[in-house]
Amino acid sequence: MVTVPEYVDALRRRQRAARHTGSLVLAVHAVAVAVLAVAQVDWGLASWRWQNLVPVVVYVVLWAVVRVRERVTGMGGGRDGFGVMAAFALALALLPFGYLLLLLAGPGVVLGLGLVVVGVRQRSALLWGHGLVLAAVSPLARLGTLDNHAWFLGPHAGATGLGLVALALVVAAARALAAERAVLAGAPAP
Repeated sequence: MVTVPEYVDALRRRQRAARHTGSLVLAVHAVAVAVLAVAQVDWGLASWRWQNLVPVVVYVVLWAVVRVRERVTGMGGGRDGFGVMAAFALALALLPFGYLLLLLAGPGVVLGLGLVVVGVRQRSALLWGHGLVLAAVSPLARLGTLDNHAWFLGPHAGATGLGLVALALVVAAARALAAERAVLAGAPAP
């Protein structure tokens, strides 16, 4: 016998799986972190201004995809907070103290905090766990700490660190997609 709370929780899991919220969020963040890693190596200081807008673009894209999917499929967009995160990231990029924070800590901190917020709202350890890692690695890469102390990562250790986080996000996105497909097929999620 299934209780009402168990039924509602199962229904929410199926809706999130149908919207591919976890895998989509992780995949978009993986692309953004890979762009930031490449920018750190190839474009250096000249690209810091547009790098600060990467989190804004990520959350606007996620918000738009959810809204388009809502119109096409008729399935509700959910309350994942992508619009709020886009507004927060834009405020950080435009306000002086926010710009200073992004300059010192890197836009990966905002991406990581966004993953934490979305992960907590969805009760997904996969999302918030990777968000914490990204929020921790980004300042180390931006401030040159990895470049100065992690010689084993190569000549561009900061960019390599961000690249490894991007790779972890890709693997997590693939795992999330497999779990979403399993939920939609009626099997228990791994």
